[in-house]
Amino acid sequence: MKQRFEQYRLGQQLAIVAAALCLMVSRALVVLAAISSRHMQEAQQADYGEALASQIARRIGTALETGDLLSVAASLQRFVETSSADEVAIYDVEGQALGQAGRAEGTSLQQYRAPVLIDSDVAGEVVITLSTDTTRMARLRFLLSLLGLAVLLSLAVYGLSQHFGKRLAGRLAVLGKRLLLEESTALPEPNELRRLEQRVEALPMDLLRARGSAGPKDENYRSTAVLYMQLSSLENYVDTLDEDSLHRYTNRLHQIVFAAAGFYGGELHVVRQFGLVVYLSGDSAAGSPAFRAASCAWLVRTVAAELEKSMSLSLGVAMAIGISELGAGDGSDIYPGLYMQSTLDELQGYCRQAPTEILMLPDVCEDLDVSGRLDFKKSRDADAARLTGFEGPYQDLLERQLRLIMRRLADPI
Repeated sequence: MKQRFEQYRLGQQLAIVAAALCLMVSRALVVLAAISSRHMQEAQQADYGEALASQIARRIGTALETGDLLSVAASLQRFVETSSADEVAIYDVEGQALGQAGRAEGTSLQQYRAPVLIDSDVAGEVVITLSTDTTRMARLRFLLSLLGLAVLLSLAVYGLSQHFGKRLAGRLAVLGKRLLLEESTALPEPNELRRLEQRVEALPMDLLRARGSAGPKDENYRSTAVLYMQLSSLENYVDTLDEDSLHRYTNRLHQIVFAAAGFYGGELHVVRQFGLVVYLSGDSAAGSPAFRAASCAWLVRTVAAELEKSMSLSLGVAMAIGISELGAGDGSDIYPGLYMQSTLDELQGYCRQAPTEILMLPDVCEDLDVSGRLDFKKSRDADAARLTGFEGPYQDLLERQLRLIMRRLADPI
């Protein structure tokens, strides 16, 4: 049923829904009117019946006091003829009938009682019977007329909604034609809204949507330690190794650098044809960014030296550490990356001067963690220092990290 309804045109759907809602609301109002009118009529009829019973009781009270039953019977008959009561009867205090007039017929009868008083004593009881068939039929005709009016109102709402629905569907159909990329041999959807949805889904929204920039990020504008690594051995093997061997060799270099950088939260990037860089920034329990860069460099050099013992190839990597005022940048903000290039060029030059050492620029040596935890010596180039070792507890930590990396890289290439 739901699928069939979805196949209707938009104007028909709107008309059916609006008419159904109108019919439901109208039906609820008819039910409310029926309940209200029934209670009102029952209350009025009860008041009327009790008033009639009291009236006849007062009339026959005098005749009953004298014991004139003929006068009582005449009063009852006269009351039946002049009032709407169908049947009137009088009973004594013991329940014996003293007189009766009229005969009640019908499917819906209501009885009302009133005591016959002589002075202050109860001498009997008057019972009148009223037929409510006429009232019930009048109420039923009233409700049927309201229900018919509700149906007519729903039909009017259906026609009006269909008219406006067709106008809306026409506008959607025009929009759908504008969005049609190519003619389709398949039968179009009869529902205009569904047809528009299909044509919107067919649009290459990824190509039409403009790419926005997220704007500058705070992490790209803070001091960053830069560990530059020149893959000197790889430069020599590019022209001598076959493609598979070169791929395995490069993968092993990647594993070494990635494992060492992972201990200190470094970000690994390729910045030159044979140049890698690890960026370290922010606060860490392992120390300042400059100290973490030196620790990472020591791990890379030591792991490479250990692996060379079981390899036929060299893993020579020249390293230099500097500090940049800005970070690496990203696709949403290229300024920090452009600013970083001068630092990378400077570090690359130091790597070419000392291909077997870990050199640290003066701003790195001035870092408190570096000066308090590392051993370094000035190189022949007065602008850089050579890393020679670490203080005892930090050297022990690096040795444990070295064993973990060696265990992970135990498989030979």
